Amino acid sequence: MGRWIAIGRAPGWGDLGTFSANMKGPTKFRVAPTTTITTVFALEDGRLIAECHAVKREAFEAWLRDQGWQVESVTPIKHVAKTGDIWKVG
Repeated sequence: MGRWIAIGRAPGWGDLGTFSANMKGPTKFRVAPTTTITTVFALEDGRLIAECHAVKREAFEAWLRDQGWQVESVTPIKHVAKTGDIWKVG
């Protein structure tokens, strides 16, 4: 399964209420049986970073469009280090 990081902006997502409404609950991040938005960060400068695990990149791109993101980039993840564990993706 592939993993991607997207960087972009979405109107209103800097507000905690709007951010929560768009991301709270399993239906907001479990897009399909093979597509999960695992993490979304709202940065101080107004940009957003989202991580997705999916079989196809197109599923992530469709979610970003549906959420109204103005995407700067979508980049495949090659390696991950998280809390001391390291693994190769893909």
